[in-house]
Amino acid sequence: MKRAFGAVCVAVLAGCAADVYRAVAPGMSSTDVAAHVGKPTTTGKLADGSMYWDYSRQPYYTDRITFGPDDRVVEVRNLLTEQNFERLQKGMTLDEVHSVVGPAYIYNQYANGTTVWTYGYYDVGIAKLMHVTMGPDGRMLRYETEWNPDVYSKKGRGR
Repeated sequence: MKRAFGAVCVAVLAGCAADVYRAVAPGMSSTDVAAHVGKPTTTGKLADGSMYWDYSRQPYYTDRITFGPDDRVVEVRNLLTEQNFERLQKGMTLDEVHSVVGPAYIYNQYANGTTVWTYGYYDVGIAKLMHVTMGPDGRMLRYETEWNPDVYSKKGRGR
């Protein structure tokens, strides 16, 4: 019985996580978006003045809804793609990185003053991680990607 209840809970939560693409379409008002998919993980303004709402479904997706000046949906897309990562540039501030790839899944701070933001994503069905290294001055030093060792490594799995 507990196992069946747990399976139902997981299915319901997974359905909620997928609602952004199913429930939001270009032209919807922000009020309608909030009614259909709830409160965003984070909100912000892009360089062109457009408002956005991010819905983090980490560890593998962050959906962004961008609104036009009329407060209507212009675009719905996943931020965590290799094509989007190419927009990251050395020297970007934390806010600029966030505006490109959204909120991170894991933050690690190190004694040398650097911080690494880690994002999980899928690339052609392969689970990967993207790490953004920020310097002590709060500016991006680099980003790098790797296959997710939690998925593809036998270490720690009792094998």
